[in-house]
Amino acid sequence: MISRELFEQYAKAIDTNADMLQAAVAQLEAKLSGIPPSEVESALTTAYMALVARYGSFAAAIAVDFYAHQREASGVASAFVPEVSGTAPAWALRWDVSDAYTGRDLAKAVEKLGGKSVQRVMEQADDTLLQNARHDPARPRWALVPHSGACGWCAMLASNGFVYVSEATANKSRHPNCRCRPVVDFDGDPLLEGYDHGRYEREYFKARKAIEDDARKEWAAMSDDERGRWKVKGKGAYDHYMRNRITAQMDTRRAGE
Repeated sequence: MISRELFEQYAKAIDTNADMLQAAVAQLEAKLSGIPPSEVESALTTAYMALVARYGSFAAAIAVDFYAHQREASGVASAFVPEVSGTAPAWALRWDVSDAYTGRDLAKAVEKLGGKSVQRVMEQADDTLLQNARHDPARPRWALVPHSGACGWCAMLASNGFVYVSEATANKSRHPNCRCRPVVDFDGDPLLEGYDHGRYEREYFKARKAIEDDARKEWAAMSDDERGRWKVKGKGAYDHYMRNRITAQMDTRRAGE
């Protein structure tokens, strides 16, 4: 079992890192406001990449520290030294900037990059936990613990509990501004003290039940071309469609709470 105290320390550290990152990104508007317009995108890209690299390394270090402490607290006997892993790919960071700066509006670009930067550094923490779990002979499992006010997508992932054991099953879980915390557990029956996984399961199944009939009818009425738009690598078109309908319903219900 993961102790609540250990989790709170981890959550506080990684949230503080995200807060500092967003504050640093917000300052880019003032720092770059005086340079020639033709140089803004290049300067923004350089500054953004440097900030993600810096705070991403901090996030990875926080994840390693949590991993090591959780492993020790669980009394794992096998020898293993966790290491920092993962850096945000340069192409992804360049894409972040080009996507944010399409209107040549520096203020809007910086605002958008504030959320995207959190996603990128949290992905580095995720990758560190996943890569260590992959190589650790103890083979821990991990779960996503949603933050307060988490979206339907993250609540849906949380409903799965401690089932993720590889990068493949955990891939693409992050989105801009996402501060949900991945955690690892080395016990045979993993559990986070005070974490009600059943709450997210119940939320998921209620949302699924609410949209199931209408979703089936809508799917049946679609053309082959319309269904084809839901195809994604590694997942059937109908499963992808249903997942999106369910998470949208979860978002709606959460907004009304």
